[in-house]
Amino acid sequence: MDSKEFKIRILPLGNKLHRYAAGILKDIQDAEDIVQEIFLKLLNMQDKLDEVQNIDAFTFRMTRNLCLDRLRASRPKLMDEMMESALRNREAVDPDPEYELIMNDTVREVHNLIEKLPEQQQTSIYLRDVEGYSNEEIAEIMDIEVNAVRVNVSRARKSIRESMTKAYQKWKI
Repeated sequence: MDSKEFKIRILPLGNKLHRYAAGILKDIQDAEDIVQEIFLKLLNMQDKLDEVQNIDAFTFRMTRNLCLDRLRASRPKLMDEMMESALRNREAVDPDPEYELIMNDTVREVHNLIEKLPEQQQTSIYLRDVEGYSNEEIAEIMDIEVNAVRVNVSRARKSIRESMTKAYQKWKI
């Protein structure tokens, strides 16, 4: 794709991408930054854009992914906060290094199990249980139905629960 075609096909998408990013991020300035990043990335890969069949879908997917990355970086991690809070409360009562070790291992194992889930379940449970988004917000971010979010989160939780139960039973012997 040459510069002229880039200006004709890509640059007019700016307003749509900005509205989309602003809807996800709820911040106009961050949305502007995301759109600028998208344009820079697309400009750098200009020679590969001829291979892309649907430029609109491609740019919207890039926008969504960058927005999710931005949200992940800026939002507090609920699971980590809960674990830290539990450890602080536990240490205030009775400092126990074994408890802290078990909690750290459990959280690490849950994170590993989340990474092994199918993509939609992984994204859904991460946004729901780690980032703290509502089902409606997740549906908007992932561009799927709210019921699909509920199903994905439920299946992901079930899978993690079953894996943790099996692991616990092995340890217990």
